[in-house]
Amino acid sequence: MSKLIDKWVREHRNFEKLLEIVERQLESFHRNERPDYELVLDIIYYMTHYPDQFHHPVEDILFKQVAERERAAGNAVEELFRQHCVIAESGKALQERLDAVVTGVMLPRAQVEQPARKYVEYFRNHMRNEEIVLFPLAQRLLNDADWAIIDAQTPKRPDPLFGERVQERYRSLHGRIAAQVHCDCPVE
Repeated sequence: MSKLIDKWVREHRNFEKLLEIVERQLESFHRNERPDYELVLDIIYYMTHYPDQFHHPVEDILFKQVAERERAAGNAVEELFRQHCVIAESGKALQERLDAVVTGVMLPRAQVEQPARKYVEYFRNHMRNEEIVLFPLAQRLLNDADWAIIDAQTPKRPDPLFGERVQERYRSLHGRIAAQVHCDCPVE
C-alpha cells in the first residue's frame, strides 16, 4: 500500500516548499532587510497545525506497525517518535516568538533567527530520515492487512493549505506560496 507513503512524500515536498520560504526570509537578515514575519508566522502556524496534528500522528501509526514487525527497527522508530515531539515543541516555541514580533515585541534577531534555522534544519533531516530509512522498511515489512489497519486509523482530514480546497485561514498564504514557488496546488 505505497499510496499512503506516496501521499506522505508529496506532503513532505509541500512542507519543503514552506521551509524554503522560511529560509529565504531568514536570509533577509543578512541583507540588512526585515523578514516578512507575518509570512513566516503563517507558515509556522500551518506547520504546527497540519503536520504536527495530522501528518505526524499518522506516521506514528506506521512507525508502530514497523516496530511490531521488526524489533531491530525499534530504536529508529523511537527516535522518529521523539523527533515528532521535538518538531512540535520547537514549532510551538517559534510560533510564540514570531507572534510576539508581529504584535510589536522587540526581540533580538538571534532569538528569532537561530530557532527558525534549527527548526528548518531539524524538520528537513527528519523528513529525509523517514524517506531513506523508514518508508522503504515499511514497504518491505508490511503486508496488505497492516496497510489496511494503518489506513483505517488514518483521519481523513484534507490538507487545509495544499488540499483540494484551501481553508479561509490559509488563502492569503496559499497565494503567496503559489507566487513564490510556483505551487501546483489548486487556487480558488
